[in-house]
Amino acid sequence: MKYSVLLNKSPILGQIPVIDEKGEIIFFISGNLDNVNHTIILTNKFRKEIGRLYLDSSKLINSYTIDVIGHSLVKVKKLNSSFTNVFYITQLNYWVKGSIKKGNYAFYKNIHEMAAIKTIITENGYTLSCKIKKPEDIPFILLSSILFTQWHSTPLHLPVFPIFPQKFRLMKYN
Repeated sequence: MKYSVLLNKSPILGQIPVIDEKGEIIFFISGNLDNVNHTIILTNKFRKEIGRLYLDSSKLINSYTIDVIGHSLVKVKKLNSSFTNVFYITQLNYWVKGSIKKGNYAFYKNIHEMAAIKTIITENGYTLSCKIKKPEDIPFILLSSILFTQWHSTPLHLPVFPIFPQKFRLMKYN
C-alpha cells in the first residue's frame, strides 16, 4: 500500500491530508510536538481518532509513545551511538535504517523491509511517500514518519515570482 503525506500548507487548516494510491484522502494528521503537552493525532476521513503520538518524558531519556486504538502502547526510542543514528520501535520490534535527515529510510523487522519512506517534491509540494506492507502497521509508520520529519526537516518555502507584463516576456526570434 502506498500513501502520500502532503506536508505543505493545506486548505484544511491545521491538518495534513494522507492520500492513498487512488488519490483519495484516507487520513488526517494534526498537532505538533513543539511542547511537552502537545500530541500528533491521526484520524480517519470521518474525523474518528485512530492513534496519537506524544512525548513520554517520565524517565531520564525522552522517548515517544504511539497509542493506537486497539493496540498496546508502542515506544519510539533513539539508540545513542557515536557510529550510527538508529531508531527502534518497541512492541513491533522494528528498527529504522537509512538517512532520516535526507528523508530516505526504511522500517525493518529482522532483515525484512516492512515499510519504505521517501521525501519527494511533487506538484502538490513537499511530500512523504510511504510504502507500507502490512495494513496493521499503517498508523505506527505514519506517526513515526511525521515524528522523524518534525525532527529533521523544514518544508521548502520557494519564492513566488511576480508575473511580468507582456513587454518583459522573452520574444521568440526566427
